[in-house]
Amino acid sequence: MQGKQQSLTEERLPPYLSYRAWQRLLGELSANNPPLRFDSSYFEALKITKSHRSMVRGALLFLGLMLFDGRPTSRLHQLVKAEGELRKAVLADVVRSAYTPLFTDKNMDVSRATKAQIKEYFDSQGASGDIGRKCLTFFCAVANEANISISPHLKRSTARGRKKKTPVNDVPRQRISKSAQSNGDMAWEKLLEKFPSFNPEWPDEVKIKWFDAFKFLKKTLETSPPRRRTSISRR
Repeated sequence: MQGKQQSLTEERLPPYLSYRAWQRLLGELSANNPPLRFDSSYFEALKITKSHRSMVRGALLFLGLMLFDGRPTSRLHQLVKAEGELRKAVLADVVRSAYTPLFTDKNMDVSRATKAQIKEYFDSQGASGDIGRKCLTFFCAVANEANISISPHLKRSTARGRKKKTPVNDVPRQRISKSAQSNGDMAWEKLLEKFPSFNPEWPDEVKIKWFDAFKFLKKTLETSPPRRRTSISRR
């Protein structure tokens, strides 16, 4: 019962799943049409883990794209069928409707608001701390895709947050490539000392970047020329 109550609470929060996961879901819905009902079998077919289903359901519910019984709304059908500028217009309508207080409060203007002001809104929705930060990241991403003008203060805040959370960015591919190619005999340990340690608390998009960089490093080392050994002649 406690787990079910926690799931219901999570599903009433503003969306806080990674935006890349959200885009993958919309891509699937656009390609194959929404199901008659979003249920466990549908999420299992998409290989969405149980721990992430409540976040997906919560996003669909909050954005008005799914009813509480799991049936998709007409707005979802409209969104996934639209393309180009029309899709952005439909998405903008979805965002303005879901985050109504941010667009109707006379004391709020998302085009000039500070991070603290937006944080107060998410706090009022029950999303604080790390979840609140993820809610803000999702909101900025979906607003940007919908061509909704948001405050530059929010963009700077999320950018700083991503930079702090993504030490993998400190190891660009170009630098790894030059280092490995110019020194094919460099030991794994030498390179790995400069490579950031994996952190399971990173956002999903950061984990993906880390794995991509790690695979690139591994491939580069595997294809590097072998070390030449000089023979020592005995007198």
